[in-house]
Amino acid sequence: MLTRVIGKCMDKLLRWHQKYTNENLKKAFASCGQRVMISPDARIWGTHGITLEDDVIINAFTHIFGAGRVHIGARTLISTGCSIASITHSEQLATRTWGIESPVTIGSDCWLGTGAIILPGVNIGDGSIIGAGAVVTKDIPPGCLAVGVPARVVRKLEL
Repeated sequence: MLTRVIGKCMDKLLRWHQKYTNENLKKAFASCGQRVMISPDARIWGTHGITLEDDVIINAFTHIFGAGRVHIGARTLISTGCSIASITHSEQLATRTWGIESPVTIGSDCWLGTGAIILPGVNIGDGSIIGAGAVVTKDIPPGCLAVGVPARVVRKLEL
């Protein structure tokens, strides 16, 4: 009986802590829309450079490196284990450790499949889907399905 009560108290404390952490994270963004859901297991750095529109969902084990600016459009779904980077580095040995900002824009109504990687400087058009495990190295037009390494458009979606 006592262990059950302790378990319920711990669950309540954990839910409170996750809600508190999530609300503080949202306040740290450059801009955060309404009804944004971020898994407590997501890792987000450089929050000052991140803009999230309404109804964005970011699932567990996703990493976002936002110091170089990341914009995520409304109703975009980011699956588990994705990576979005907006910082890159020079090829020159003398300056390789300096970060180079290269903004990422993900349009509205997009879906990033599990494990998708979005590299610095990429724009993904509204309504596009990025397949699981894809590595996006260049811009993806609106309303397209892109898959593979490197990601390539395989077809236009009927929206």
